[in-house]
Amino acid sequence: MRSSAGRWLWSAVAAHPAGTVVALVCAWFGVPLAVLLGAVGTVAGAILGFFSGTPLGAGVQDRLWVLFDLVLPLPVSVPELIPDIAWQLGAMLGLIIGAVYGGVSLAWLGLSGSWLALWEGDPTWPVSMAAGNVAAALVLAAAYTGVMVGAERWRLTRFGEVRAPSAREADMLAPVLAEAARRLKVASVPYVLITDQGPAVALAHARHLVVSRALLAECVGDTERLTAVVGRELIHWRAGHPVTQLWVQGVALPLTVVYEVAARLLAPSTNTRARPATIALYLLLWPVIFTVRRILVPLQAGWWRRVTVEADAIAAACGWGPHLAEDLANAPEAEGPGVVTWRTAFDTTPPAESRIDALERAGVPRRDLAADLAPTPVRGGRHGVPLTPLPQLKPRQEVPADAD
Repeated sequence: MRSSAGRWLWSAVAAHPAGTVVALVCAWFGVPLAVLLGAVGTVAGAILGFFSGTPLGAGVQDRLWVLFDLVLPLPVSVPELIPDIAWQLGAMLGLIIGAVYGGVSLAWLGLSGSWLALWEGDPTWPVSMAAGNVAAALVLAAAYTGVMVGAERWRLTRFGEVRAPSAREADMLAPVLAEAARRLKVASVPYVLITDQGPAVALAHARHLVVSRALLAECVGDTERLTAVVGRELIHWRAGHPVTQLWVQGVALPLTVVYEVAARLLAPSTNTRARPATIALYLLLWPVIFTVRRILVPLQAGWWRRVTVEADAIAAACGWGPHLAEDLANAPEAEGPGVVTWRTAFDTTPPAESRIDALERAGVPRRDLAADLAPTPVRGGRHGVPLTPLPQLKPRQEVPADAD
């Protein structure tokens, strides 16, 4: 049993090697510093390059060179290439060349400066430093993943607004889980928890499957649809995709912790963007925010979209394709994530139409788009709220003017 669990965990960790490598480099090898210096170099190089391409270049360069000559030498003298009469063109070319060269030069300095200094001291120091960073990242990721998996039930029930299923809910879900496990040929299933909030969805975690009460309500009398939705999440659980997410987050933990705090403090809902403290916080942490949102998150989200489509294909092979296509076609439009935390940015699923196309390529019959786009009338109600008959007032009787 332990050997089987160990192989499952190892397969989950090895499922996304590119994510592990990029998270390791970004969090432990100075990528935020390179982003900061690259931005400074781009602005400084653009200013210096702009003036160097104009007739004022000589006088301005003499003054700016004191600040930038040591770290930002331009590779070409623009005035030598372009006559003074075309100084407008020279200024624009100088701006472009200076911005690109300055940004790349200082970004490379941020990545390699400390390593070159160690190399000059002793050629073995960079190797030992890199080995130490890699070992620390892997140990921290293993500890973080183990703690998060071990405390998953406590985390979900304490902070995730979920609960254990009632006896009636368990009776409804037991045959569904048994049928899904039989079709997927798995020997066991995760623990089931219920959430009373949110849309009609099921979500797989490392050791638990969270099913919303809304999904149970919509699937009353439609066991096949409930089996399809639950079975598709069992595919994610069996492949260990939630563990992969935790592992990558653990490797990049120095960045993700800072990003989680910054994302909540800088959220639009806090209405503090105009405050000086918030502006100062953003200027201080923007390299971390940029690294996570523009480098880490797109890579992880792309992997998650790919495994989502693969899970849909496996579910279609199990005979759940038509029910999944119907569920995707009738799903409401996703709301904005609000605070873009690591979790909400990571769980980026493909558009419903793209997933339906993938199901059709797997052999699911094509659905009628006009029927799916037609609004569903609400019987006996408006906007989902039943109409309540109001008591009718009796007509007012006119009183004769000459009555006593």
